Amino acid sequence: MWWWVLIWVLLVVVAAAYLATRAWGVWGQFKELTTEAGRASQTLAALEAQTERLGERAPAPELAVFGDPRQLRRERLATRGALREQRRARRAANRPAWARHLD
Repeated sequence: MWWWVLIWVLLVVVAAAYLATRAWGVWGQFKELTTEAGRASQTLAALEAQTERLGERAPAPELAVFGDPRQLRRERLATRGALREQRRARRAANRPAWARHLD
C-alpha cells in the first residue's frame, strides 16, 4: 500500500516542478514586458517633448458633412479634374518619344 503514496508524492512533485517552470517563464516574460513598456514610455515622452518644442498644433479637421452640398460637389469635381490632369501629365511624360504626339 505504501507504493500508492509514493506514486502520489511523485505526481505532486512532478506537477509542482512543471508549475514552477511555467511560473518562471511567465516571470521572465513579465520582466521583458515591463522593460519594453519603459522603453515605449521614454520614446513617447521624447516625441511629446519634440512636439512641444515645435509648438505647432495640427488643425482640427473640418466637418464637411454639414456644408452646402452644391459647394461640396463643386469642390469634389474640381479636385477630381485636377487629379485627372496631373495623371494625364504624368502619363504623357512617361510615354516614349515616338508616341508623345498621340493624344
